[in-house]
Amino acid sequence: MADNKTNTYADLNLREQVYLECRAMTEYLLANGKAVPVSAIKHIEAMEDLSTPDEKDNGIPNIRKDLDITPLLETHSLLVGIIEPATPRTILLLDMENRSSSVFKFLGAVSLIRQLMVATLISLFLFVTLMASPYIGSAELADDVLAAAGFEQFARLFFYISAAGLGASFAALYKANSYISKGTYDPSYQSSYWIRFSLGIIAGLLLAILISQKAVEGGEILSHGVVRPLLALLGGFSADLLYTFLNRMEETFKSLFESSAQNILDAKSIEGKAKLASLEVDGRMKLAKNLMEVQRQLSTATDPEEAKQQINELLQNLIQPNRIPE
Repeated sequence: MADNKTNTYADLNLREQVYLECRAMTEYLLANGKAVPVSAIKHIEAMEDLSTPDEKDNGIPNIRKDLDITPLLETHSLLVGIIEPATPRTILLLDMENRSSSVFKFLGAVSLIRQLMVATLISLFLFVTLMASPYIGSAELADDVLAAAGFEQFARLFFYISAAGLGASFAALYKANSYISKGTYDPSYQSSYWIRFSLGIIAGLLLAILISQKAVEGGEILSHGVVRPLLALLGGFSADLLYTFLNRMEETFKSLFESSAQNILDAKSIEGKAKLASLEVDGRMKLAKNLMEVQRQLSTATDPEEAKQQINELLQNLIQPNRIPE
């Protein structure tokens, strides 16, 4: 089949998309020993136009357009529930990749895995080649990278880049393979894997340059000269490591010159609570004073109407809103 078939939904109309997904899901379930309703297989077979056995230029079989698509949609919904957590998009992609005639298919089930495998092999080749060169050794790796010059510095930098590439490709391959094995891989996120790969190389290189050997050595666990390559591998595997390191440095420098935003918020919160507590105390004192005034006036009042008027005046004073101090 043509190479553009790896683009799962290129040049597909709705009827062809539903049919191909149903067929791929059925083959997937049958190949994994799961039961498929006979009616579902009949609906799928009925949609293919056997009167024109030749496939289109893109390898998609001819689909009948004179039949109602409702039974096929019902079959699609049924099969989606059976293959969960896998998705029809992933199953169809794997099916098309399996039908393709690519010579690099042995490197992986999908094009992303094959591309990452190539990047891994290139990183591994550079890593092994540079390690065997006279410019890379335990003494050279323990020294500051910026202390070297010329081709020696160039070799060290490329050695750290290759180490970071190994770590980044390992992380990307592991994550992508986990999605493929579950049947939930989405090819629309393919660029995000390469973004992580690039960030991993940058993070690994910067960690190897910024952190010295002496800052990490603390015993006999790590061999002499292995710290910087290890940092490059770790940076490549997790770009968040460098982000956390730089973020902590930024917070440290900020704290030298200004209070953190959290401290300011905490101070304002404490100040607001103190004001509310003061208003509450003042309100209780005022209420107690007004109640005592009511008691005094009731004890001296002889006319009920006069006592009622005094109580109303006190209630009006109580319900008047108090101005909150700035």
